[in-house]
Amino acid sequence: MKREVKEIYLLRYVACLGIVLMHSVTLALNMYDIEEGPLFVILTSIQLIFMFGTPLFIFISEFVIAYSYSDRLPKKFYVKRYKYMLTPFLFIGLLDAVLKSIELPSIEFAKKLLLNYLEGDFHGYFIVIIFQFYIIHPFFVKFIASRYPAYKVIMTAFIINFGYLAFFNFLDPFKYFPDLAYTSLQWDFFNKMPFPAWIAYFAVAYYCGKNYDKFLSWLQRFRYLLLAVLLITVSLLLITQLSGIITEVHSKRIDVILYTFSVAFLLFFIASNRRKMPKFIIFISRYSFGIYLLHPLVNSLLKIFLTNFIETLSVFSVIAISFIVSLSCSICITYIMSKWKLGAFFIGQLNTNGDSSNKKDAQFPIQKS
Repeated sequence: MKREVKEIYLLRYVACLGIVLMHSVTLALNMYDIEEGPLFVILTSIQLIFMFGTPLFIFISEFVIAYSYSDRLPKKFYVKRYKYMLTPFLFIGLLDAVLKSIELPSIEFAKKLLLNYLEGDFHGYFIVIIFQFYIIHPFFVKFIASRYPAYKVIMTAFIINFGYLAFFNFLDPFKYFPDLAYTSLQWDFFNKMPFPAWIAYFAVAYYCGKNYDKFLSWLQRFRYLLLAVLLITVSLLLITQLSGIITEVHSKRIDVILYTFSVAFLLFFIASNRRKMPKFIIFISRYSFGIYLLHPLVNSLLKIFLTNFIETLSVFSVIAISFIVSLSCSICITYIMSKWKLGAFFIGQLNTNGDSSNKKDAQFPIQKS
């Protein structure tokens, strides 16, 4: 049995809380209809800073698989993931459609449900992305990783990822595809759902996980550059936003790629120099998947309630309330559901051993826009 990868705790912890905070800011922006001015710049900058969440979970997922199963995937690998990932995707997609149709009467429930399932039109879309890489993984190992040098594979993955996202980042779909039905929806689907939009995270994570000790040694060697690279990449992220080069605020931006890796590598380095992770970090890491799935639903209900107090609450009060309430409620619901025999089919498995690097228990490696 391989030793525990304690660094994953910290990555899940930061990614999870970053996503919750980012969505709390989104809630405040929507409630107060803020679209311009200094406050808008501040809030969108906060959103951008935490846009590494979903890409980081994709990185974590492949890292753990590459580390745990260096040769081949175990039996029932796909069966377990269909049971504990696909069914939660269907369940949460259903709840999202219900809540959205209540929150906005103009949204038809049946139409929203179909969009959730077929277009990934809700936060659970990342599960479909993860599944694509689950399917690709064995073919990647057999036909690519075993035949070509790592640096060539990684360079190719970056070129594909940058090129694919650049197409969506810089082209105006309404200008070049005016006759495309549901232009905005289809553009968003192809921007985020196909695996080329995330292939660099997959490729780098595979080699980092497979060569875990070498990876940590490499981080130690370049430790003095890690913080500098993070500052440079986050600066570029904010500059491209403020200058209007890229104005969309989501994780499918080309400048988010290098930024996410700079965050991941710095977190790995920090965690690798600790003898063990603090209990509260491990706790959030264990509940991260349930938190990710449930907190937007809590926010939908919270928005209905907070709208009654919009005159008395400040924007930052709403952000704080949303963050604390959605995080706390998601943890409580996940805990309660974990006590039910069938609960895992609705919100996924609670990561009881805290880390999926254990081969016996590595049935849910992402116990993690």
